[in-house]
Amino acid sequence: MLSWAKEETHRFLYCLCSTALLCFPFGRLFLCLQYIYGGIAMKTIKRLTSLVLTATVITSFSAVGISANAAENDKVRVIVSNDVFSKADGAAWEGTLVDEWVDIDENSTMLSSVVKALENHGYTQTGADSGYFSEINGLSSSDCQMGGWMGTLNDWFTNELFGYYTVANGTLEAGDEINLQYTKSYGVDIGSDWSDNTTALAYAEFSVGTLSPEFDPEVTDYTLTVPSDTKSIAVTPTAFNKNYQVRTYKNEYTPAENGTEYKRNSDISVVDGDKIIIGVGSDKWPSMNYSAGGIEYTFTVKFEQEETAKAVSEKLKSTSDYLLTLSTPSVGSVGGEWSVLGLARNNTISDSFANGYYANLENYVKEKGSSTLSKNKSTDNSRVILALSAIGKDARNVAGYNLLEPYADFEYVNWQGINGPVFALIALDTYGYDIPTDSSVSEQTTREKLVDYILENALENGGWTFFGTTADPDMTGMAIQALAPYYNTNEAVKTAVDKAVGVLSDMQKSNGGFASWGTVKSESCAQVVTALASIGINPDKDSRFVKEGGSAVDALLSFGCENGFKHTADGSYNQMATEQGFYALVAYNRFINGNNSLYDMTDASPDSVKYDVDGNGYVDVSDATIIQKYLAGTAKLSSTQIARADVDNDGSVTVVDATFIQKQLVK
Repeated sequence: MLSWAKEETHRFLYCLCSTALLCFPFGRLFLCLQYIYGGIAMKTIKRLTSLVLTATVITSFSAVGISANAAENDKVRVIVSNDVFSKADGAAWEGTLVDEWVDIDENSTMLSSVVKALENHGYTQTGADSGYFSEINGLSSSDCQMGGWMGTLNDWFTNELFGYYTVANGTLEAGDEINLQYTKSYGVDIGSDWSDNTTALAYAEFSVGTLSPEFDPEVTDYTLTVPSDTKSIAVTPTAFNKNYQVRTYKNEYTPAENGTEYKRNSDISVVDGDKIIIGVGSDKWPSMNYSAGGIEYTFTVKFEQEETAKAVSEKLKSTSDYLLTLSTPSVGSVGGEWSVLGLARNNTISDSFANGYYANLENYVKEKGSSTLSKNKSTDNSRVILALSAIGKDARNVAGYNLLEPYADFEYVNWQGINGPVFALIALDTYGYDIPTDSSVSEQTTREKLVDYILENALENGGWTFFGTTADPDMTGMAIQALAPYYNTNEAVKTAVDKAVGVLSDMQKSNGGFASWGTVKSESCAQVVTALASIGINPDKDSRFVKEGGSAVDALLSFGCENGFKHTADGSYNQMATEQGFYALVAYNRFINGNNSLYDMTDASPDSVKYDVDGNGYVDVSDATIIQKYLAGTAKLSSTQIARADVDNDGSVTVVDATFIQKQLVK
């Protein structure tokens, strides 16, 4: 009947006897073994059962030493039940007799915990002093021909005596569940089958979520879809045969390492994409039955989109699809860079769209014959640099021209007012570009000057405007976007931005929208949504931006129309409104999905930027050399240079980074 080796047979019988003797009288156990394993030599059975009976009495009541890790004042759950023998058939009682949490200390065992739970209610028991329960509150093992009491620890029929599982040796812990159950058929009717080696889940219960596909013991991969605000999930797995252990893990299955699993029914913190892994019957775990290796089930957690998130996703798709049908973009504030930016940061831009734009830009720059694209407006350069960064192009070499050069002249940058410094700073920070120097200009631009200029132009009551003394949502939103990279490191920036956020909240309309110069416009909503996302504020959830008629995101979506967005509520499709509304939703979508912000384009930067540590516009031996000097303590690196020097993205600058750059040069 048994196919494994003689040694396995002996091990199996020892485990069988150990567990059964917890609850069955010796004579009845012997009959059980004869009944099930009549083909095995009785001489072996008698020797093993005699050995285990002796061990039962000794182990159950041996002295237990004090453990430093004792769970004093903690509790275990004790359940005593009879779900298989009805009163109508002669049982003294049926159902659950005890279900309570019992205090444990350093001297507690599984056996003593059950005794304590029974005593707490005045219930009687017979046999605990001999190492097994033969009767509980009048329900005896002799009441049925194959009857008796059997117990599980965390839903597993243990392969050692109840007395073996103690607080002192770490096998009994706070939060454990002990379940003592009556059986009429030597355990088969309550999930313990010594003759079945099936290592499978019978089912798995989750405290929240919907499983797909429906659970089937033969299917091992599932998706568990849960609400987007889910923080944790409690898992209750049940084995097909409870003689096998079931253990639950998160993201990594480590059956050979004890203590890496989660307790049955315990809360497991989760984020979108986590994997809950349930193993059954690993051959690395103790069991009364033979295991060929066990089975591993994987449940991938998927956060479901809320109504607004779904609407955003749908609008992004429809608008993206439409923009890609338009003619190849050229340089311009409409039908140009903003479309490129939005599509690229949405990860839906096509190669032909991006390459077509870049070719048009190169021709445009050649015709200009200058790195300065507009005589008076530095924002033209800034807008182009935003598009270039989004598609992974280096702005320092476009048809042989460095489009950063005009930024050296601070007078040129701020000639058109606050717009100039705002967008210059945004453009420079897309890749952490260094500002070129030019000794011929009257005032050299620095990042500090750009930041200070924006702060100095903040209104006394908070916020910013193009002109006048009343904050404008568009300009306030743009200024916040420019200052976002400095929000957590510059106290003056944080103070000004926080004040501006309060101003935006106060000026928000009851329907969630924003008015610029007296008109509620989609572009105003777009700039506010982009700004809030850039500093980690959810424009759809933060109470400051959810009014009785909806949130800032709801308001932006309300301007949606076929193929894009309207400028005003009573208007029709508008290209400028569409481009701004689209990239604002991209900014929001990136925020809720934990991606880089809209304008933090380091995730798209080309090698010529990533590895240009010294910022000279080229990747050469000097970049490796400056890293080596930095490591030797003979050179200092700015925060931007450190970010570029960490070429392997391991969070530190090491000789590995210098070596990597040297290898790139050899290629």
